[in-house]
Amino acid sequence: MLLVYKDVFGIDHNDCHIVQTRHEFNRIFIIENEVGSRFTCIKDDAPLEKKMSGHWKYAKASDAPKNYAVPYKARKTKQPLKRGLRCGAINR
Repeated sequence: MLLVYKDVFGIDHNDCHIVQTRHEFNRIFIIENEVGSRFTCIKDDAPLEKKMSGHWKYAKASDAPKNYAVPYKARKTKQPLKRGLRCGAINR
């Protein structure tokens, strides 16, 4: 059975596993997909804290940071070297 997790922005993620963390969190858990991107999810049974008036709610997917669900390696762009300079060369 394929589990679908919903992160804090309400975006669904397939083929993820729950990351084992050093400490247990009361209201959230972290998932990781097959390419190593991690996402924070809200637990269904998240307890209320003393100063909280209600349960946490999902944010809008449109509020997610730019390239939020894009794998890190896919985001990187190669920067061309400046003409006349080589790696490690000193410009004098």
